[in-house]
Amino acid sequence: MKKILAVISSAVLALVLVGGGYIAGQKNQLSSITSALPRETIENTDEKHERPDDKKVLPPVGAPDVVQPERNIIEKNSATAIQEGWTEVKNINPIMPGDEKMEVTLSTSAEKDTDGEFLWDDGNQWVLEVNDGKGNYYTLLNKYVQLGKVDVMAGADENGECVITAVISTGSGLVVEKYTYNGSAFEGQTVYNSGVLNVMGSTF
Repeated sequence: MKKILAVISSAVLALVLVGGGYIAGQKNQLSSITSALPRETIENTDEKHERPDDKKVLPPVGAPDVVQPERNIIEKNSATAIQEGWTEVKNINPIMPGDEKMEVTLSTSAEKDTDGEFLWDDGNQWVLEVNDGKGNYYTLLNKYVQLGKVDVMAGADENGECVITAVISTGSGLVVEKYTYNGSAFEGQTVYNSGVLNVMGSTF
């Protein structure tokens, strides 16, 4: 009986040793195959097992870019663009950006009648100009406006800089121009343009 048990024990031990050697061989073979794969293939394989939370969020395709309005630098001139005989529409005197005093004048080529009413033509020339009181003029707007007019608003922003806004309204649309004084010149930009419209009514 003892001999039979010894034989069985020896057989079981042999099977365990053979099975362990087989498993170890398979692991070594798999390790060799993985090492031989290109790194990119391994990384791609790993990515398939990533959790959804681990994936990077990509920006949406075709997202519109933010377009900044183009700025136009308006330097000072030694002569006014307002011609003799033109009519003053509005005078804002003075506004004070920093230590400077500036006079804003809106003028037009349209004349007034004896009652002080404008004699508007189908179109008129308009000039929006700033006088710094030192013999220098900044011509912000010099434009022929067909079947329309120009309105102006001037003041100082939170930094004390001079800001002037011109609204050009016609029977075909509306344009808003903004002019900001930077200490030596005005920076002009179109902040709104309605494009061509068939205007049915307006309070301008």
